[in-house]
Amino acid sequence: MRMTILAKRTMSLVISGMLIGAIPELAGTPSTVYAQEQIRLEEMTVSELTEGYNSGKYTAKQIVQAYLDRIEKYEDTYNAFTFMNDNAMQEAEEIDRLRSEGAELGPLAGIPVVIKEAVDVAGFPSSFGWAPLSKTAGGIELMPAEDAPVVSRLKEAGAIIIGKTNIPAFSATGTHANTSWAGPTYNAVDPSIAPGGSSSGTAMAISGNLAVLGIAEETGGSIQNPAAAQAIVGIKPSFGLLPTTGVTPLAGSTRDVLGPHARTVLDAAVMLDVMAGYSEKDEKTEAAIGHIPEEGYAAAVSDQALKGKRLGLYGPGWRDSELSAETTALYEQAVKELEEEGAIVVEDPFAGSGFKEYVKKTGNVGMETFFYDLESYLQNLNPEDDTLSIQSVFEEAGEVPWVKGGPLSFMEGRFADIDTAITDAKKMPDLTEFNEVREEYLRILDSVMEEHDLDGFVYPQMSNRIPKLGEGDIGATTVPEINISGLPLITVPAGYYENGSPFGLAFFGEMWGEAELIAMAYDYEQATHHRELPVLIEKSADYADVKPNSPYFPAVMSLAAAGAIDADQSEFLPNESITRAETADIIAKGLHLNIPDHAGTILDGFEDISSEDEYAGVIAAVYREGILLGGSDLFMGGQSLTREQMASVLVRAFDLAKLSNSPHTVETTNVKTAHKEDVMILAQHGITVELDNYRPQDTVTRGEFASFMYRAMGLQL
Repeated sequence: MRMTILAKRTMSLVISGMLIGAIPELAGTPSTVYAQEQIRLEEMTVSELTEGYNSGKYTAKQIVQAYLDRIEKYEDTYNAFTFMNDNAMQEAEEIDRLRSEGAELGPLAGIPVVIKEAVDVAGFPSSFGWAPLSKTAGGIELMPAEDAPVVSRLKEAGAIIIGKTNIPAFSATGTHANTSWAGPTYNAVDPSIAPGGSSSGTAMAISGNLAVLGIAEETGGSIQNPAAAQAIVGIKPSFGLLPTTGVTPLAGSTRDVLGPHARTVLDAAVMLDVMAGYSEKDEKTEAAIGHIPEEGYAAAVSDQALKGKRLGLYGPGWRDSELSAETTALYEQAVKELEEEGAIVVEDPFAGSGFKEYVKKTGNVGMETFFYDLESYLQNLNPEDDTLSIQSVFEEAGEVPWVKGGPLSFMEGRFADIDTAITDAKKMPDLTEFNEVREEYLRILDSVMEEHDLDGFVYPQMSNRIPKLGEGDIGATTVPEINISGLPLITVPAGYYENGSPFGLAFFGEMWGEAELIAMAYDYEQATHHRELPVLIEKSADYADVKPNSPYFPAVMSLAAAGAIDADQSEFLPNESITRAETADIIAKGLHLNIPDHAGTILDGFEDISSEDEYAGVIAAVYREGILLGGSDLFMGGQSLTREQMASVLVRAFDLAKLSNSPHTVETTNVKTAHKEDVMILAQHGITVELDNYRPQDTVTRGEFASFMYRAMGLQL
């Protein structure tokens, strides 16, 4: 059995509170304290902020400063940003000035927003997330002359751009940002699991409460994957609903879309209202004319929207990939919740439609315009520089990304001759085949919806739990089908796996059907409130061998912040066995025991330790408290600690007692009699629950002991 996500988070919150109380410098600046304690900065919504501004409860300057303080505190751990907006405070002050003068302000006035690195913001470099195109990483620099249309719309609505967020190189993966010149981004919910990609940084910033709203972008899962992976809401709109001019492309003429990331459905809808609609800078948006609700998307939300709605469920008619047993259980629970809200579900409506067979036959199409779109993007990047082209830019960069081993190596299989494609990059490729595929996708979908009288579909967003970072790819259930078809989709948090990774639902339906999907997702969200506040971890030490995705990271950082371990060392050595002396050191400092200046009188009985020894004081402290004992004449400080010995040490250190109703247990057949009860107590308290095979005589590693100590400290509080 494993600890529930709630138990883990409750413990983290308790320990976080203890650390702030014990170490004053962690409490933050006055603006942070004001924001967090008086106005609940975490989980703040657009409407709450706007109401607070209008009532004079707080100012945009205070809010922006609070978010900047929070970013400063956690960015070293999560690496969500590529660039920060140095003018954010000035922009906040200007919003406050206009508000004080009674000026008419936009719907996002004073709302902190982040922008995906792939989206142009005037004054910020466009790096594609790739080191050779990043001056910061030693490459060249590309500087957009103007904002992308969606950024202009956000600014006109009063949004304050906090910064740009991290992506993998060329936005080329839906799982992580590990290939970014800026380094990997870590998941706000759990740094050890994949953050989703390619809008990794935007999702982290929103889920981790480093901003209120964020721009994400998708070619194949890049809005929905990170949204589901980090327990937030993401809207992947109909192709053409939002202008994508000023966005570094993968499939700009066929699949690329921009959409919002938010913590609530309503906030996502508010942001979509600002960004959606025709732009003269993007002819694709002509198709959206007449398809946007007159009153907007936010006005469509209703907590009764699911009543009577007929929704198709995931099944083998869609694709052969089966859901994992755990995903199936979570999906079944979500379906039950939908039915309780009045929805009518239809099992596997695509059965017999020929849809999956057609998908297999036609493949993952839509990248045919990559070089055309890239050439167009570069030529429009700066109207005053007519030398920008694929050939000139990558010649200056010194390498190209589409060769073997590069972030776009998969392009080799999509073009018969890349050199020819680059030479002809100013000509729009023939899209007859792609358009035929899209039309057939839509024909089948319309037929299925009509046959079963459906209002939409609701799938688990992933077929399995989120993989550990670096250990596999996210298995989205609708990619690339949803991208080739151009259909809208919205993700909403729907629970958590046993290991704590988020589970999300994906609602999708017919073209231009965003309003109805948003309404249904809102109803589900309001009925369930599955999202839980992620507890972020401050990087209190910079150990080369304990990265944020290490299973020991939360414990080690918390112990370092508490002063229980030395934060100034370059390595923690988590996989080395911990000695009895090192155990004494961590316990004495972690529990703030009184460490005697002269340990000689306490340790006189031990022949192997003197008062001048490095660990003499801490050993004396734990020995005096009866926590860590020695032999008749030897303390054996250099000896490794076994798991059964550790159990007795922690039980004594934290005065743990038996629990009569604990769900946790452990096999103690091979445990020495002196330690049996303590081993069971540790398991009952959930401290060693991941040790399915306890192996009592195995030595404890430094990383393991840090984790067990961290959990015990949480229980103590």
